[in-house]
Amino acid sequence: MPIQSDGKIKSDPTGLLLGSSSALSPAVNSIGSPGSAGFGVGIAPETALPPGMVPLYGYTEPTHFNFGNYQYKDGSVMCWVPKYYYKIGTGANGLPANRVDIAGVQTFATTALANNAGYALHRAFIDGGAEKDGFFVDKYIVSKNAWGTGYIASSIKNGLPLSTNSAHNPIGDLTAVSGANYYYSALTAARARSGLNGAVDANSPFFCTSRFIYAALALLSMAHGQASANGQFCGWFDATKNFPKGCNNNALADESDATVTYQSDGYSNCAKTGSGNPFAKTTHNGQACGVADLNGLMWEISAGLTCIAASKTITGASKANPCVITIVGHGYTTGQVAMITSVGGMTQLNDKIYTLTSINADTFSLNGVDSSAYTDFTTGGSVTVGTFYAAKSATKMRDFTSGNSAATDHWGATGVAAMMDAFAMPLLAASGGTAIAQRFGNAANQVLSEATSGAGWLLAGLGIQKDSAGISSAGTNLFGTDYFYEYIRNELCVISGGIWNDGSSAGVWCLAVSSARTNSGSSVGFRCACYPA
Repeated sequence: MPIQSDGKIKSDPTGLLLGSSSALSPAVNSIGSPGSAGFGVGIAPETALPPGMVPLYGYTEPTHFNFGNYQYKDGSVMCWVPKYYYKIGTGANGLPANRVDIAGVQTFATTALANNAGYALHRAFIDGGAEKDGFFVDKYIVSKNAWGTGYIASSIKNGLPLSTNSAHNPIGDLTAVSGANYYYSALTAARARSGLNGAVDANSPFFCTSRFIYAALALLSMAHGQASANGQFCGWFDATKNFPKGCNNNALADESDATVTYQSDGYSNCAKTGSGNPFAKTTHNGQACGVADLNGLMWEISAGLTCIAASKTITGASKANPCVITIVGHGYTTGQVAMITSVGGMTQLNDKIYTLTSINADTFSLNGVDSSAYTDFTTGGSVTVGTFYAAKSATKMRDFTSGNSAATDHWGATGVAAMMDAFAMPLLAASGGTAIAQRFGNAANQVLSEATSGAGWLLAGLGIQKDSAGISSAGTNLFGTDYFYEYIRNELCVISGGIWNDGSSAGVWCLAVSSARTNSGSSVGFRCACYPA
């Protein structure tokens, strides 16, 4: 029987379950139409519900705050996002450049037919080698919740968001994590939601939300904003800053909308989960039924994307045009992209991405870098190169474990080889070197790939630009001027969405590939997701 958001059974004196069947109800598993009521969530097929998941009262009514909302037995509120196809405008394919169109499963009978029409199935709807009807994703960032004799991470409104640091609602307090306040603990904590008394469930359907899912929600928000003419069904609609708002100005409010306020969780200017008011302005679809707090509040650990990298120590750097770096037996090849950090003396080289030209076994130059007027090199510094990996389509997200040595581990050569595929990350490594902090959007350039398969399709599924021309130091309002912190980091642990204390570092597209699995952060948390069996 449907239950209310407070977990109580909803009485129904008519004997009928409101929203359970109606001529006015939308089709089961419809993503809806961009710009309309209920777009971005939907009614899950009954077969998609894992044991312990029930619909909330009003879940079939598009204008209801519980439309498409479900509750797991621990009290976690989750949104069902139906499978959808998308088309990215190029200016020559029937849509203006960067325009997004969304089509539900009712539009195309098969993915092949969608592809023939120029629409791609979002990567978030493939798991374990199979297309999925949709996914459940936590409506709120997780907070600590008593469960039996233990503690688990649950998606509950007005919770105190868990962080991966002992100073702020530590994830280490959870039974399954047992004091390990690190980013990797999010994968373990997610698997404990369905366990007994807070213990890990080896067969749990839940996993730490993937970067694919985060990107799928960001794309829905963009399509909804572009299709909306006012705030009727898109609370955050704005002529220029047309994207979800959030807790991001270090004052329990939104930097671009003074009407949005939050309730403090008692730590710095971090807020309680889902406490934004007006609430609809803080969801991915601008309606109370949507997924909350994707813009700011807490950085969110995002599984399914990592990097294996190695660093070498610099022993010399010339003051010349171009700058020549000495590393005995460097092993690098011409055209390789690398990051330089921690150089002593010639600090102008630090924290940038470069393209290299090999000179001989012990030296290489930095393309376009004239270091003639730089300060003298003194000592140290690292050059880091790496390969990026994304979860294979055949991999089940729920199978990832949190270590760095086993075949199912999200990190480390063994798990990466078994569970992931290498891909080319389009880092901006322009002549002269490029700062690590870039933003999505570059004037009128197309950002996301329109490809329906292959490398471009994977990048769009990760919410990453099709090539380096899609990012810039300025960004564009279409993408919220959201940051892409490009980095090359071994055992990379991706974080998304930004933080409560810096609006310039927050947004639904915001992506940082700069952290490692063993990092600990008072501003870094997570949410969970699951697929149908």
